[in-house]
Amino acid sequence: MDPLAEIVIPPLPGTYTYRLEAESSADIEVGYSVEVPFGRRRAIGYVVARTTLTPERRKLLDGIDLKTVTFSEKCFAAFLPSQLPFFSWIADYYCQPLSIVIDTAVPSAASVQYERFVTLLEKDHQKNFGPVQAKLIKRLKLHKGSISYQELSKTSHGAAQALRRLHDSGLIDIHALPKKETPKNTPIPDWAKRKVALNTAQQEAYQRIKDAVMENRFETLLLHGVTGSGKTEVYIEAVQLAQRQGRGALIIVPEIALTPQLIDRFAARLGVPLAVLHSALSKRDRWLAWQTLLDGRCQIAIGARSGIFAPISNVGVIIVDEEHDSSYKQSDSLRYHARDLAVVRGKLSNCPVVLGSATPSLESFYNALRKKYHYLTLPLRHSSASQVKIKIVDLNQQKPWEMKSRNLSHELHEALEETLKSNEQAFILYNRRGFASYLQCDTCQKVLECPNCTVTLTFHKKENLLRCHYCDYQTVPFKHCPHCDDASHALPAPKENEGAALPGKLIHRGAGTEKVYEELYKLFPTARIDRLDSDVAANTAKLNAILEKVRNKETDILVGTQMIAKGHDLPGVTLVGVVDCDVGLHLPDFRAAERVFQLLTQASGRAGRSSAPGQVILQTRVPLHPSLLKTVEKDFPGFAKQELANRNLLHYPPFTRILRIIAGATDATTGLEVLRDLRARIADLIATHKLPIAILGPAQAPIQKL
Repeated sequence: MDPLAEIVIPPLPGTYTYRLEAESSADIEVGYSVEVPFGRRRAIGYVVARTTLTPERRKLLDGIDLKTVTFSEKCFAAFLPSQLPFFSWIADYYCQPLSIVIDTAVPSAASVQYERFVTLLEKDHQKNFGPVQAKLIKRLKLHKGSISYQELSKTSHGAAQALRRLHDSGLIDIHALPKKETPKNTPIPDWAKRKVALNTAQQEAYQRIKDAVMENRFETLLLHGVTGSGKTEVYIEAVQLAQRQGRGALIIVPEIALTPQLIDRFAARLGVPLAVLHSALSKRDRWLAWQTLLDGRCQIAIGARSGIFAPISNVGVIIVDEEHDSSYKQSDSLRYHARDLAVVRGKLSNCPVVLGSATPSLESFYNALRKKYHYLTLPLRHSSASQVKIKIVDLNQQKPWEMKSRNLSHELHEALEETLKSNEQAFILYNRRGFASYLQCDTCQKVLECPNCTVTLTFHKKENLLRCHYCDYQTVPFKHCPHCDDASHALPAPKENEGAALPGKLIHRGAGTEKVYEELYKLFPTARIDRLDSDVAANTAKLNAILEKVRNKETDILVGTQMIAKGHDLPGVTLVGVVDCDVGLHLPDFRAAERVFQLLTQASGRAGRSSAPGQVILQTRVPLHPSLLKTVEKDFPGFAKQELANRNLLHYPPFTRILRIIAGATDATTGLEVLRDLRARIADLIATHKLPIAILGPAQAPIQKL
C-alpha cells in the first residue's frame, strides 16, 4: 500500500495528506521538515504522522489527486517524534494551530552543509582493476560501511579519478549526508571548577529530587532557597544523577545574562558537552546546538524560555531557575509561560521538575501551601557567605543641598567611599535606562512623547538621541520645545520694540543608569566604573566582557538595571545600592508589589557572597511600604501571607484566573465598539450557562497607543 504523510504547514490549522515517493518513504520520518507543493507555490511543513493508503481510505480519497513529497536537501529531522504529545498539549491549551507551535519550537534551520560518503555495493568485485581501484575496494570491504569521500580521495595519487570510474561502473555508491557539526565550547574558567560539599539542608533537598529521578516519577518541587544558599549546587547534583542514569536534563533560566556563568559552572562539574539555546545566539550556533540534542550527541540543554522545547529524548530532570521571573512569559506570537510548560513536560516525561527561587511567585508558593507542589527550603546562606545588613534611606527626609548628587543620598555616598577604601566592589541598581526619563518644556510644561506610542521619549546622552523603549523610534534632541515652536508661528507678528516670542527650553527630568553613571564618575573620578543595561550589553559577548571585568576585580562600581540583580555569583561585591526602590511600585498591575519585593531581594543577594560582610542601601520615598519592610526583614513567608490575603480579598490570581482580551485598531472608537459588543455577547453566554465568571471593563490599555 502507498505510504502517506500527514503534514502541518505554518501558520495553517489542520493537517494535509501527501503521498510519499516510494524511493523516499524510508528517508522521511515523523519530525522531519519537508518542502511540499502547496497550491501554486512550495511551502515548508512538518511531518506529524505516517499512514498508508488502505482500501477504506482510498475510497474516501477517490477522485482526489494527492500531491507527492520527494526527499531532497530541504528534508531533515527537525524535532523528535516523542515531542509531539507535548506540542499537541500546547496547541490545545493555548488555542493555537499545531503548525505554529512546532514552528515556534524549532529554530530556523541554518544552511545545511553536506559531506560525501562512499559505500561498496553488493556486486561482483572479481574483475581486474588497476592497483588504485583494487586498493580502494579492499579498504571498503574491510570497513563494511560508508567512508568519507574526502578521506578516500586523499589515500593515494589518482584516488579521486579511480572513485569516479568505480561509481560509473556501478560498483560503489557516492551519496551526500548532512555534516554533523558541533558548537564551539569556550574554555572553562578556573573560578567555575570549585567543588562544594552539600550542607544538611542541601542534602535533604537533593535526596527528595534523587528519589523522584531514580523512580522515574513526576513531581513538582518548589526549591525556596534564600540568596546565596547554594541552589545551583543542588541543581548540578540532580543533573549529574540524571546523567549517571543515562537520561538527559533541561535547565532553563529567565535571562540570557544568566546563561554564561551557569554554563561555566555546569560544564566544569559535568565534564560533558552542553547545548545552549537562546535568542542571542547566531542562527547557525542555535541550529547546531539543536542538532546535537536531536541526534543524541548531547543530552543536557541550558537555555532561556525557548529552551523548554529542547529535543531531549529521555529527560531525567527539568530545572527552572528563578521560577518567579516574568521573562518566562512569551508575550507575542505563540503566548506561553515556560515555567508552566516545564511542569507539563515533566508530567509527560515522568521526571521531576524543580522550580527554584529565593522569592517564589505567589502562584507557586500557593501551590506548595495546597500540597500541589512539594516544598523544599534552603533557609541559610552557604557557610562561606556572610550575613547582609539592609538599610532603608527615606528620601523625603533628605535635603537636596545635603545630597552629594541628585540621585545619591549621603548614606549611599559614604558607603561607596568605605567600599572603595576597602578595595571591595559595589553594585548600583537603577531600573531605568538612559540619561533622563523625559524632557519637559519650562514654558508650556508639555512632555515630549513618541509619535507612535503614548509614552515619553527617553534621552540617551552618549548617543545624543531621544528614544522610545517600545517601538524604538529615534530622533535627535530638539533645540527648543516643538510645541512652543509651533505655537509661536501661529502668534501675530510682534509689534515694534517688542521681543520676539521664544520657544520654551527643554529640561531633563527623571534619570536612568546613564545619568547615575555620570554622577558616580564625577564623585569618584579615580574609581573604575562600568554600566550594564540593554543599551551597552547588546549581545552576549559584551555582557560576558562586563561581568568578567567585575569577576577579575577590574571594576569597582557596576551601575545597571535589573540585569545586575539576577543570579550573578560575584564574591567581590559587598555593597548594593538601589537608587530608587519606587520604580515599578506604582504601576497599574496587581503584581507590582510582588515584583518590587522580588527585585529588591534578588539585588540584595548580590552583596556579601564571600566572607566579607555585605551591606544594602535602599533609597525610597515610601519607606513604610510592605514590599520594602519585608525585604529588610528578609521575610518572604510574611510578605506572601500578607499579599495572598489582599489577592483573595480582591479575587486576583492565584485565587482566580484572569483572561485579558485586547483590541487593537487604528482609532480608539473602533476598538471600544468591538469590545462593548464582545462584552454583551460574553454576558449572554455567562447568563445562559450560569458560568461563575465576572467581566471587567472594557477599559483603556495601560499604554493606549503602541
